[in-house]
Amino acid sequence: MSLVFSNSGSNTTNLWNHLKKSHKGKYHELDKQKRGTENCELGPSDMFDLFTTSQDTNTLNGSTSSSCSSHSLPLANVCNEVVNSSSNTIEKTKLHTKQTMMTSFTLTPSNKLKLDKILAYFVAVDMMPYNIVEKESFKAYTRALNPSYRLPSRSTLTNKRIPDLYQETKLIVQNIVSTTTFLSLTTDCWTSVCNKPFLALTCHFLDKQFNLVSICLGCQELSECHTGDNLASAIQLQLLEYNCDIDASIGAISTDYGANVLKAVENLKIPHVPCFGHSFNTAVKRIFELDEVKVSINNVRAIQNIFAYSWKAVKEMAIEQQRYGLKTVKFPSYSKTRWWSLLDLIEVVLSQELPLASFLRTYNKGAFKDRMIDEHQIEILKTVILTLNPIRKISDNLAGESYVTASAILPVVNMILKKLLEVDEQVLTEENRVCLVLKKKMLETMMTVFTNRYGNNIILKMCTALDPRFKLDRIDIERFEHTSIDLESFKKILKEECIRTWQYSLSKSELSLESPPKKSKSTGLSAIFDTSYDLQSTESTYT
Repeated sequence: MSLVFSNSGSNTTNLWNHLKKSHKGKYHELDKQKRGTENCELGPSDMFDLFTTSQDTNTLNGSTSSSCSSHSLPLANVCNEVVNSSSNTIEKTKLHTKQTMMTSFTLTPSNKLKLDKILAYFVAVDMMPYNIVEKESFKAYTRALNPSYRLPSRSTLTNKRIPDLYQETKLIVQNIVSTTTFLSLTTDCWTSVCNKPFLALTCHFLDKQFNLVSICLGCQELSECHTGDNLASAIQLQLLEYNCDIDASIGAISTDYGANVLKAVENLKIPHVPCFGHSFNTAVKRIFELDEVKVSINNVRAIQNIFAYSWKAVKEMAIEQQRYGLKTVKFPSYSKTRWWSLLDLIEVVLSQELPLASFLRTYNKGAFKDRMIDEHQIEILKTVILTLNPIRKISDNLAGESYVTASAILPVVNMILKKLLEVDEQVLTEENRVCLVLKKKMLETMMTVFTNRYGNNIILKMCTALDPRFKLDRIDIERFEHTSIDLESFKKILKEECIRTWQYSLSKSELSLESPPKKSKSTGLSAIFDTSYDLQSTESTYT
């Protein structure tokens, strides 16, 4: 070190610069202490600086003291001395302990319970199997996140954590249902893959911001026969679990059109609205069973079966598609309960007409020649697509879960009826009467189902009349054959129902004045009806 280095000022910048330039080892040592670094290991560049600095310092003339210049060392000795002195000094300098490892922390019981609840939520919401806590890969993943957390056993998860989560969620739902003035219900029965029957019940209501909310009230196994009386008792018991009485607060219940379900709704004395999706599926099934359509539909199904059970057929079909310069497309499977899956299959068959014909002629030595589609069948399938595709878009929009759709059912039925009348006029003038006659028959089949189920539904008429997009213009009460009331009688019933529900809401809860909600963007129904509502119009529609 320099024997004398004076600094007349109050700051130490010059001292630091001197150390950095002439005494690299001491500079690095003090710099590490200043920054609070745990280890003070020198890198290769630092060692090179120490080496060159020590050598230069011992050979400079006039810049060092006489005592330093008189003790010049050989080059190797200088290097060893610098390294040894630096390492000895650095080993003594340990200002901080090592970072504490996660394994040294132990979880408190409250934090352990919190993590268990989050795990139960993950298993319940994402429908994961209970044995996930026993899988070694999941255990390793959990240990990597937090080594102190120990996964609960499968029995603890099944018998404790999941039931506790269910009870907590049920209390929240009970509180929500108890504060809801009006709600509607949907229910359905089905059989699981384990061949066990279940009944689910869901409630729907509008919150204070007029957002549509859906909550599943329960899903229970039905061990008894699915008679109307047993179904009604099961629904009533589920409602009683949430302290929900069957009164004016339940506006309607939507179900399929099974005889036992209709009997259950009749016993409950709740206004009934048939499920539009189920009715639509029933109507399309009847269309596929028409004599003019059935042969072509069965042929399409037979073609799909070729590719469903043979990977070789799929490979050969892909070769044919490439030969015709078409994109490789697989033939989708279809479901008996999802009619649009068959519609997708028909569209693929029509789009792959040329490669499909070549494939059927050559594959397996022409074993499937009898399944080739002729021109007449192609015309029938095209008519089916042209008729059902627009209605499919309507059905998709009516299947929305974030907006109300009940008010649009009757206007949709009315649109189909108008389309049927237009086809009647075209049949008399157009030359291609075969396709038009088929289209007319398809629309008539749909109208038969819709008219029987919705023609005299007073609940849907009220919903449509109260919807500012439709009002009374889209109901056309006189047009339905099964209607039992005229327009004036309907207005009277609507007025009485509005007064009754208003009085009920006043008796159940006090009115709270809140700021009006923000105007939201148009929802899926705008894709069906190109209507606009004039907010400045003050003309009454119902008087």
